[in-house]
Amino acid sequence: MIPTNRPNHPGEFIKEDILKGFSLTQEQLAIKLGVSRRTVNQIINEKSRINISLAIRLAKFTKTSPELWLNLQMAVDLWDAYHSSDYKNVEIVQPYAA
Repeated sequence: MIPTNRPNHPGEFIKEDILKGFSLTQEQLAIKLGVSRRTVNQIINEKSRINISLAIRLAKFTKTSPELWLNLQMAVDLWDAYHSSDYKNVEIVQPYAA
């Protein structure tokens, strides 16, 4: 089932829960994660995706799991795919019947 509303991008959680929650700047978080400030900025502004490396770093920093961060990203990616023009092309696919 496709959700009606787009799920929150992981960048929203980083902005609200990590930056504001820990009173960190983007630069400080970038240093703690071992990534560039631009990487953090692109994620919180929803211009980039969470990749596996960043998911592992965020998981370690927040004492969560990489799967949590990747699942947040996957939810957004799936929603975007279902609402893209490419999704109409998927409708022609029929289930395989043996």
